[in-house]
Amino acid sequence: MTGTAVTPPPSGKVNGREDSELTVNQNNTLHPSGGSTTNRYERQSSSSSSSRKDSERNTSEDFYPSSLVEKIRKSKFHDHDVMIYPDLQTFREVYSQATKEALERNEIVFLATTYDSFQKVIDSLTEVGISVNNESKDGNLIILDAIKAYQIDTFGAFKFAKSLVMRAAKDGKAGVFNISDLGSFFVTERIPRLLEYEDTVPKKMDIEFKAICAYHASDFANLSKEQQEAILSAHNRIIR
Repeated sequence: MTGTAVTPPPSGKVNGREDSELTVNQNNTLHPSGGSTTNRYERQSSSSSSSRKDSERNTSEDFYPSSLVEKIRKSKFHDHDVMIYPDLQTFREVYSQATKEALERNEIVFLATTYDSFQKVIDSLTEVGISVNNESKDGNLIILDAIKAYQIDTFGAFKFAKSLVMRAAKDGKAGVFNISDLGSFFVTERIPRLLEYEDTVPKKMDIEFKAICAYHASDFANLSKEQQEAILSAHNRIIR
């Protein structure tokens, strides 16, 4: 059964960028206009911040992805959980495997990416055996630009999730699984809005939705102790 088309959050501006610069293609995947699969806000590999985020994982940490995936498996519908991941390579392995398992459980998946380009996400999912094109065409997989999803309307992604939950019930799906990288709040320097968002979304939601808010460890470390505690306490489970 073919899923309904994705409706993006309302238009507006973020840091001077017109929302019209982004469109939803026929595969239900959000891409910048002009067909490019490069996320405008992806940090270039030449920058020191991106190098730290995308640094090669130490071999002693090779267990990390499987450990995080195992913890994600314990997330249940209605849960609003938080994950702190150490580097982008680990994050790619985690969201790819978690997405594969969610699709196998007959769940709709939507991912919101901040630091990875759309093509990088697609490549990572393909590496674990996901047919991204087919799953997207069928409405089972949606990839969103986190800047668009959270910074034009802070609650836009959550509203979108609710619409997906309704479609999941209509289409006989088990529910909706989500991993969103909330690095967009750090890129746009809107930490107060981040804290407001996390505090507003309940730890236990009344919809068939598994929400995992993902934070790069270096972003999380830049928060004050009080801010870190506020974010952790706003979630049902902590995954790290």
